[in-house]
Amino acid sequence: MIIISPSKNLNLSNEVFNFEKTSPSFLDQSLFLSKQIKKLSTKEIKSLMKISENLAKLNFERFQGINSKSNIKKPAGFIFSGDTFHGLSIRSFSNLKLDYIQKNLRILSGLYGMLRPFDIIEPYRLEMGTKIDSILGISLYEFWREKLTKRLKDEIKQNNSEFLFNLASQEYSSVLNLNALECKVISFDFKKLKNGKLSGIGMMIKKLRGEMAKYILLNNINSLEKLKKFNFKGFVFSKFDKSSNNFLFITQ
Repeated sequence: MIIISPSKNLNLSNEVFNFEKTSPSFLDQSLFLSKQIKKLSTKEIKSLMKISENLAKLNFERFQGINSKSNIKKPAGFIFSGDTFHGLSIRSFSNLKLDYIQKNLRILSGLYGMLRPFDIIEPYRLEMGTKIDSILGISLYEFWREKLTKRLKDEIKQNNSEFLFNLASQEYSSVLNLNALECKVISFDFKKLKNGKLSGIGMMIKKLRGEMAKYILLNNINSLEKLKKFNFKGFVFSKFDKSSNNFLFITQ
């Protein structure tokens, strides 16, 4: 199984889908959260989310419209459109492969907890790291951790998954108690090698995470050895740290 982060960018265009859409597993909890945020003014949303006035107005309107019949609704795997989802390229998969993705890919979410690609959701913005304690009395990490860890643990057992490939950011993967999952959690890092020194690649890492998720899903990866063959725009396998179960891919 694979976990990834959501994105702030959304694709709200009309699309026709030839698969059976599903409902989020934690819909009651997400509706509870949205009701709390609906009580906030535009100014309060701006302060809470640390965003511009225009984005605050947009998100105020989106939360006011949640659960209304007229609101836009799309499958999670298709509404998110940030770099990770560009790398994933979910629209390029066949219907048969989409069923496999529905079973094996999970998207962590501040509002919906954890989503399958076919789960129908509405436009929103609520990052997992949002300081929502003043509204809930607890953080989103505390609100979601036990629920999401138990659900993912159950799904890992149902799928007989030996590995969980963690391609989510630290902000999102931190919501899970990874040590409680009865499988080996594999993480990934992507670096640039210059003058003998490794450095980060900035926002490009999001695209690499999506590309790695696509590689795993397309090739039905079920062994660590097969991951070493990943190659994207010069990023190639460098080493695997057994102590941290971390793969490092580098480019020059």
